[in-house]
Amino acid sequence: MKKVLLTILSFVVCSAVFAQDLPTNPEPGKCYVRCVTPDVWVNQDITVQVAPAYKKLKVVPAQYRTENEEVVIQSSGQELSVVPAQYETQTFEVVTQEASQRLEKVAGSTDTTTEEIITQPAYQELSVVPAKYATENFEVVSAEAGQTLSVIPAKLGTENFEVVVQEASQRLEVVPAQYENRTETVVVQAAYTKLETVPAQYETRTETVVVQSAGQRLEVVPAKWATENIEVVVQPASSRVEIVPAQYETQTVEVVVQEASQRLEVIPAKWGTETMTYKKQEYGSTLTVVPAKFTSGYQVIEVKPATAKWGMSDTPAADCQSSDPNDCRYWCYKNVPAQNITINTTELASDAQVITKPGCDQGGNNSADCGMGTYTRKVVQTPATTRVIDIPAVTKTVKKTVMVTPPTTRVVEIPAVTKTIKKTVLVSPATTRVIDIPAVTKEVTRKVMVTPPTTRVVDVPAVTKEVTRTVMVTPPTTRVIEIPAVTKTMKRTVVLEPATTRVSEIPAVTKTMKRTVMATPPSTRAIDIPAKTTTVRKTIISPETTRVVEVPAVTTTMKRTVMTAPPTTRVIDVPQKTTTLKRTVLASDARVEEVTVPAVNKTVTKEVLQKKGGLTTWKEVDCKIVEYNDLNINWNLGSATLTNAAKAEIDAKLLPVLADGVSVEIASHTDSRGSKESNRALSERRAQAVTNYLISKGINSSRIVSNGYGESRLTNRCSDGVSCTEREHLANRRTQFRVINAN
Repeated sequence: MKKVLLTILSFVVCSAVFAQDLPTNPEPGKCYVRCVTPDVWVNQDITVQVAPAYKKLKVVPAQYRTENEEVVIQSSGQELSVVPAQYETQTFEVVTQEASQRLEKVAGSTDTTTEEIITQPAYQELSVVPAKYATENFEVVSAEAGQTLSVIPAKLGTENFEVVVQEASQRLEVVPAQYENRTETVVVQAAYTKLETVPAQYETRTETVVVQSAGQRLEVVPAKWATENIEVVVQPASSRVEIVPAQYETQTVEVVVQEASQRLEVIPAKWGTETMTYKKQEYGSTLTVVPAKFTSGYQVIEVKPATAKWGMSDTPAADCQSSDPNDCRYWCYKNVPAQNITINTTELASDAQVITKPGCDQGGNNSADCGMGTYTRKVVQTPATTRVIDIPAVTKTVKKTVMVTPPTTRVVEIPAVTKTIKKTVLVSPATTRVIDIPAVTKEVTRKVMVTPPTTRVVDVPAVTKEVTRTVMVTPPTTRVIEIPAVTKTMKRTVVLEPATTRVSEIPAVTKTMKRTVMATPPSTRAIDIPAKTTTVRKTIISPETTRVVEVPAVTTTMKRTVMTAPPTTRVIDVPQKTTTLKRTVLASDARVEEVTVPAVNKTVTKEVLQKKGGLTTWKEVDCKIVEYNDLNINWNLGSATLTNAAKAEIDAKLLPVLADGVSVEIASHTDSRGSKESNRALSERRAQAVTNYLISKGINSSRIVSNGYGESRLTNRCSDGVSCTEREHLANRRTQFRVINAN
């Protein structure tokens, strides 16, 4: 009974709710959309401090003025002045002509004698003895001696050697050793080298062989004779003495007319410098501004508070009797979370401050020397003195006659008396001239070894053989019983004697030829011809002589100056000197000017709920927009980008519908060409492109649903594998919208 009552009660409640959901007074043929009234929000501006107020400090530097100060730069002192020496005039004698000598002549004598003269000298005549020649045999090398190498091959012998085919090991009584077979390479013939002959290289050369050596022959060049006139001295040349008088010249002689003396020269006082210290500059304090420090922070501002909205359940009630599933769905008041924004702010960590340093702390200067200046003062280090300077003697140039060259004699040659006699003179003696006889040569071709024979080493690799032997892998662990190694005798080839080479001498090939050789060179023999003489008379003369006569010197009287009083000095006082220095004085110390920088604020717009929505209302709409309506959008191939024409289509058809507060679905489709996955992805991107454009125009995204169906909803027969025209495919490439009740 209770079940029946509960069922009736729930039916009455559902009928009442269903009756309230329907629009009142509907008109036939009209369409209505059920809308939930939205919440009304208003924007409210709030101010947020993003940077605090802080102090900004400005340093006004210290002010200075300049003052003058008079200081002594040269102290007083003394200087010396010279009083010159006094002089007088004296007389003295000077030699104006030195003593000299002159010569007197002493006459000579003559005598007569005879002398024999050769009118034709003795000479020799030459007779040619011709050279003697002989013929001899000589050998010409037509092929030089060389060497050939013949290989003596290495001698190989066979020897027996033992190869361990099983190593010595141990066996255990309890745990026997484990063995495995390994393959090793054993050398059965050791590697060796053999020599390979590299033959000598020969080439043919042409040489010139002397078959008759060069020689000489003598040809007599007869002596040449000529007749010439010769002068025979019948009286030899003599000389007579002629006195050459002494030569005098006037020389310039320096005579002292003022004796050497002395004068006093003042050595001026030595002035030194002193570095004087004075207060050149006064320093004020140095102010260093440490600017304010800031840290970064943030503030979270709630721009839209948390709200709630009505939403319909996804599944209808289980006992719903209506054919429309939307009639029996539950309505839920769902929470919408608050929306916040984060604003970056600047916070004051430490305000600006001033650090004061005394003026003398600048640059790490010593406080004792701070602001001090120096100037140089001139002081007397060594007073003025005098030094004696020698004045050289004053001389006068006097002319005097000096004998430059003493008197001598000059020999005047008296020519000999000659007599002309004809005699035969040998102009050129008989000689021989050598006439070269060129050697007679003959070209002979012979073979010459260019490169001697050598050997090159050819490596012969070792011959190996693989032998299988047993090797102990696991060592014994208990009592060991020695097992001797198993060996095997094998043969291998070893090198007894390495390969060598034997040098075979190849004798040179010679050829016997004849040539003419000069056995005795040509020579000459001399024939003596005696000289011819004649007798001539001549005179002999004795020379003249001279004797020396002395000539006395001549003098003259002159005047000269003599110093009677030496020079002295007198003292002169030097006054001190002063100068004006500039120094800097502190007028006003450094100070700080403070400026307050105001805080920086930022205005944020916050949404505030003014009127609560959530009421369900019915609104009349055009019946056409409840069904799918086409948007005339021509997409570029494979593109999901809206063109300007597509945007104009959306502005004209879709924005006016959304202005009434309804919700819409954007549906995009493709044709069947291409894979299903790629077509669905492309249609979803195109539907989302329309949605993004509507959001940019201010439409809330909650009022738009975008779906991409790909090729799943074709409007014609053009499915996969069906041949269709481009016009038929174009009908499937469409983008549509319809009004839905999404609230």
